Amino acid sequence: MTQQKKRPIFREHALQHYMQRREDDVLPRIVSPPVFLFVWLVFILVLGVGIAAWLEHIPIYVNGAGIVEESAHKINAQQSEVDALVFVPVYSSDHVRAGTRGLAQFGATGNFFDGHVIGLEPLVLSPEAIQTHYQLSCSAAQTITAPSVAVHMKVIVPANDQIFTGTLLQARIQIGTQRVLALLPGFDMLLGGS
Repeated sequence: MTQQKKRPIFREHALQHYMQRREDDVLPRIVSPPVFLFVWLVFILVLGVGIAAWLEHIPIYVNGAGIVEESAHKINAQQSEVDALVFVPVYSSDHVRAGTRGLAQFGATGNFFDGHVIGLEPLVLSPEAIQTHYQLSCSAAQTITAPSVAVHMKVIVPANDQIFTGTLLQARIQIGTQRVLALLPGFDMLLGGS
């Protein structure tokens, strides 16, 4: 018998082409490239917002009611200084210090004006004791509902505003800051205020 030369079933060129196709990376076709790019952009955006929320601080205020003690000490032609007495609840008075920034609003509606704390009274008084000690009117005394500490503030107002002694006011005194991320549920206990 003569030995026949065995011929391969497949051509050499076809085998090379088949092997090359198997070596090529094949991406799964779960999502199309535009959707994949969109998901990455959303991820980067969420990550950026999270970092900004971690780094940014917002002020924490305590609200208090009060009255104008003396009005219209002229600073210059555009501004006047008003002395105010603000009553803040005793639970937040530990955070109020001289020099602390605050805002005051005179009357029921109107703009908030910048001011700063110049001192605190050492006594904690009940609403009734505040009314008799500071000789407040009934309408002023009704705005104080809890044991409070008296805080003296200087408020800067425009010179043409007429603010009279005894005018009622609402004040917001800054007692600290907190991260924006702490406003989200769950993160407040994790991060806390500063």
